[in-house]
Amino acid sequence: MANIGNALKIKYGLGHDPSSDKAQEWADLVRRYVRDGMPREAAGEAAAKVLFRDYQTHVYASEADTLEMLLQQVADK
Repeated sequence: MANIGNALKIKYGLGHDPSSDKAQEWADLVRRYVRDGMPREAAGEAAAKVLFRDYQTHVYASEADTLEMLLQQVADK
């Protein structure tokens, strides 16, 4: 399985692999948005837009992990 930075890069079309600290920041923001009532996938997208300046600047042929898998990978670190 890809590391969390690479998985976030693919899912959100980033030009870089986010650090584990940035991945944790993303996961925390996703959880905050979900607590506020936002659907999980929308929360992941919104958090990526806020935290990653290069959001959707690249397209990758690979299929990305689910949001749940990404959150679990961050938690496992």
